[in-house]
Amino acid sequence: MILMAELLAVILSLAHSGTGVHFWRALALTSLFIQWIALGSIAALCRLGPWLNRRPPVVAAAIAYVIVILVTLGLSALTALFLDWVVRPDNVNLDRDLQFLMRNTLISAIVTAVGLRYMYVQHDWKRSIEARTGARLAALQARIRPHFLFNSMNSIAALIRSRPAVAETAVLDLASVFRSVLEERDWSTLAEELELSRHYLSLEALRLGDRLRIEWRIEPGLDAARMPALSLQPLVENAVYHGIQPRPSGGTIRIDARRDGMKLVVVVENPLPGPDANPHRGNGMAVDNLRERLALAYDGRAKLVVEQDAERFSVQLRLPMEAKDARDDRG
Repeated sequence: MILMAELLAVILSLAHSGTGVHFWRALALTSLFIQWIALGSIAALCRLGPWLNRRPPVVAAAIAYVIVILVTLGLSALTALFLDWVVRPDNVNLDRDLQFLMRNTLISAIVTAVGLRYMYVQHDWKRSIEARTGARLAALQARIRPHFLFNSMNSIAALIRSRPAVAETAVLDLASVFRSVLEERDWSTLAEELELSRHYLSLEALRLGDRLRIEWRIEPGLDAARMPALSLQPLVENAVYHGIQPRPSGGTIRIDARRDGMKLVVVVENPLPGPDANPHRGNGMAVDNLRERLALAYDGRAKLVVEQDAERFSVQLRLPMEAKDARDDRG
C-alpha cells in the first residue's frame, strides 16, 4: 500500500508539473499527504484484521473499502482546517475546501478499488496454487502403484509358511508405509522421511533380493530437520523403478543427507538402466510435483537439482534449515 501510495503521489505531481508548480515541492507535499492516508488505512485495517478475517471476503472487502474512504475524508478535512486556520487564515474558501475533499475522496475511491482488485487477484492466485498443490499431494499420497501393493502381498504370502518372522516384519513395513502415505499433513522431519523410505525399501528387497543394494550416508544431528511430507519416498521409489528394476544385475541406490551451512542437502542417486536393459518410461511426475511443492513451501529458497551422467542419475534437494534444526546434537 505504501508503494502504491507513492506511485500515486508521483503521478499526481507529474500531472501538475506543467502548471507552474515546482515538481519536487509538489511531490514532497503530495507524498506527505498521501502517505498519511496510507499509514492511517494500514493501521485501521491491521487493528480490525482479526475481526475482518471472520467475515466473508466480499463483506471484508467492502468494509476495508469504506475504511480507506473514511480515513481519506478525515485526513482531508483535517488538512483543509489546518490550511484555513494556520497557513491562510485570511483566505478561507469553503468551495475550494469542498472541492479538495471531493477530489481526494474520488481519487481514493478509484485507487482503493484498483488496489483491492489487485489484492483479490493475488489472493485468489495463491489459493489456486495451494489448492493445486494440495490436489497434487493427495494424488501423490494415492498413487502407490498397484503392482507395488500386489507384489508386496504376494511376497508376504509366499513367506508366511517358510519364513513367518520375515513375513511378519514385511506386514509391519507395509502397514508403516501406508500409514505414512495416507496421513494428511504437509510437513515431516528428515528422520520420519528416512524411516518411511527404509520401510519401503525393505518391501522392495523382498521382490528384488540381492539386486537391490542401499548405501546410506546420513550425517548425525539432522533428525529434527523439517521438510515437506512425502518428499523423499517418491524419489527413492523412482530410483528403484527406473534405476534398479530394469537392470538384470541390479545396482546400488545412494541416499545422502548432510548439512551445508544453513541448508539441508538430501541426494538420491541410482544407476542408469544401461543399453541392454528395458527401461521404464516415466513422466517425471514425482520430480515435477516436488519442485512445485518446494516453490510454494519455501518461496524460492529451496532448490531441486537433477543431474545425470553416462552411468548415474541423481536428484538433489537443498532445503533451508531453521536455527533450531541446524544445531549439532552429536555432543
